Parts: sequence; C-alpha cells; structure tokens
Amino acid sequence: MVIMHPKALILALCLILASANPAFAAKPPSRAELQQLNSHIRATENEINKKKGKSGKLQNTLRKTELDMSKVERDVRQLQQAIATQNKQLKTLQLQQGELNKNRRKLEDHIADQIAASYRLGREEKIKILLNQEDPKKLSRTLTYADYFNKARIASITAYQSTITDLEALKPAIEKKSASLLKNKNQLIAQRKQLKANYAKRSKTLKSINADIKTDQGRLKKLQLDQKHLADLLKAVETTVSNIQLPSDATPFAKRRGHLSWPTKGQLRNRFGRKRPPSNLRWQGISFMANTGKPVKSIHHGRVIFSDWFRGKGLLSIIDHGDGYMSLYAHQQTLLREAGDWVSAGEDIGTVGSSGGIDHTELYFEIRHQGKAINPRRWLKKNG
Repeated sequence: MVIMHPKALILALCLILASANPAFAAKPPSRAELQQLNSHIRATENEINKKKGKSGKLQNTLRKTELDMSKVERDVRQLQQAIATQNKQLKTLQLQQGELNKNRRKLEDHIADQIAASYRLGREEKIKILLNQEDPKKLSRTLTYADYFNKARIASITAYQSTITDLEALKPAIEKKSASLLKNKNQLIAQRKQLKANYAKRSKTLKSINADIKTDQGRLKKLQLDQKHLADLLKAVETTVSNIQLPSDATPFAKRRGHLSWPTKGQLRNRFGRKRPPSNLRWQGISFMANTGKPVKSIHHGRVIFSDWFRGKGLLSIIDHGDGYMSLYAHQQTLLREAGDWVSAGEDIGTVGSSGGIDHTELYFEIRHQGKAINPRRWLKKNG
C-alpha cells in the first residue's frame, strides 16, 4: 500500500471536490462544500496519524479529547446563557406577581371602604325618607351619588377579580420557569463533571506526548512538522476556496490597515518574525496571553472556511476576508462558528484556550495575504 505525503493527500482531496462540482472553483463554495472540505481534511489527518504509530495515536487522542471538550464547553456556555435568561424572566414574573399582590391588597382595602361608606349612606337615606326630613330635590341628588358609589364599587370588584385571574395565570408560568431553570442547572452540573473528566484525560495525553519529544531535536522536528502541516492546509484551502464576494457596502480588508480591533484582549507574548528556539523557524503570527474562556472575535467581515482541530494549532478557525486576505485563530477552547458561517467584525467566533498541546493559555493569531504571513501588528489598532 502506497502512503501518500500529507500535502499530496490534502491536495488530492481538493481536486476530488473540484471535479465533483465543475463550478466549484468558479464561484464561492457552499456551506456544505466547505464542511465537506473540513471533514476530508480531518479524515486525512486521522489516516496520516494512524500510520505514524504511537505519536500519531496520541495526536488522534488529543484531537478527539479537545473536540469533545469544545462541545461540552459550548454546551456549558449555552446553558449558562439560558440560565441567565431564565433567571431574568423568572425575576420579571415574580415582580409582576408582587405588583399584582400589592394591587390586590389596595383593591381589597378600597372595596372595604366603599362597602362601609355605601352602607352608611344607604342606612341614613332610608331613615331620612321615613322621617321625611329631606328636600325631594336634594334627596334625588343624594340617591344619584349613591348610584355612583355602587358603580364605583362594581368597577373595583371587577378590577379585583381581574387581578386575581392574572395572579392565578402567573402561578403555572412561574412554576414552569422554575422547573426549567432547575433542569438546566442540573445539566450544567453534569456537563462540568464531564468537562473535569476530559481535562484529566487531556492532561494524561499531553504527558505522553511531551515524553515522546524530550530532546531539542524532537521539539525542532515537531515545530517543523506543525508549520509544514499548516502550510499544507492553507494551500489546500487556497486551491479549493474561491475568494468571497463581500457586500457592496463592506470596507475592503486592505483599507483597514492599522484600524482592525484585536481578536481578544491580552498581553502580547511573541513578535512576528522572531526566531522560535530551538529552531531557525520564525513566528508567523502573534500570541495574546488571555484568560481561559475569554471571547475570540473576528477582526473583519468574512466567511469561516475552516473550523476544526488541527495538529499543532488545536481548535483553529480560518476566516476568508476577500481579496486574498485570511485571518487565523488557534489554540481556542471552544469553536462557536462552523465552516460556511458568515461573520461580522467583532463577532464572537470562539473562546481563548490551550488546545493543541500547549501548556499555557493563549490565542495564537495570524493574518495572511495570498497565503503569505504578514505582520499582524501593522494591521491591528495600537491599543486594541
């Protein structure tokens, strides 16, 4: 059996996709085609790792574990958002209930006063009629006032009954919301337990991987392989994906030089072009030291063309911004957008993490033009 070179395998997949759809290279690919490309690249990596023995098996284990963790982290994030929304809705319902109860008590006091006043008025008028001590015209006006009292009392009673009805309707709504909230909280506890188990599994896998590359030579080989692997991926993407058509009112990426917002808030860790010991390889991007879970944002309008785990980069997002410009976001904890999704500048696409085998939390970030890495600091705002 002939084992193809990783680059040849990925490019072959691209040609298969293009031949399956003659118009594939002539127009922007559909969401399904982009996701198919992501799936083929993932399958290709899997096959390559299987042929690399122990090291490849460890990479596959790491990939599966970190993808599982990403899914759980995303579920946790969604549950937390749902719980926050439900808490807010429940609080609103409880405030409504409080206001209705307050209004009910006021109406009860008001009705009691009206009944007492009406009773006194009615009793006095009967005595006065019997004793014939009132002028007929004045008595007529008094009886009219009594009629107003009765109507006002009826209106108050109607309002009271309506309030009681609203209160009764709120009870099941509050009970349902409370039950849903409790269910989500229990799910959240279970998800966090699963996440803890995944972290333990990941830690064990990383320990084995690090034991496999003890020497400087081993680390150098890994750096070289990871960089080449990324270059192959970008070549595959360029071969397969046509540049996107931006909306007519969108500012071209090239005109945003020096004005792009940072993909996340954090301290810069490395400089573009600096050497990466123990090799002569140089950094092709920059790293942001940020807390785990901090949002990762798209720097410009574009389309997600890759969103998956990738060797050496962990959970990786690549966004095509048109005119040959792409941005890369690596080592994420969670991927929030899929291949084929359109994103706006400043939109969340993931969260900061430490995926891909690194021992610290960071966001690794690159900007590329026609496949070549360019200095991101010249494109981003000075102060983020």
